[in-house]
Amino acid sequence: MTDNEQIKHNLLLNIKRLEGILERIDKFCHNYDQEKVDASVAVLKIKSAIENLREVIPEMSKDAESINQEVSEEEKD
Repeated sequence: MTDNEQIKHNLLLNIKRLEGILERIDKFCHNYDQEKVDASVAVLKIKSAIENLREVIPEMSKDAESINQEVSEEEKD
């Protein structure tokens, strides 16, 4: 797999991770609305999910920047 293909693959995996994180946040909120969980537990779970977002987003930015650099280099050639 070329570097560009690997980067695109990583971006797609990270997008799937983001979708999963958002689904979990929605579930936590829904469960809280249904009074199935304690508010402090819901807040801790949401904080954990947000921390996961903070890890994924910089990776995606770095991958996107890498693709942009590769495209720019190809255009120069």
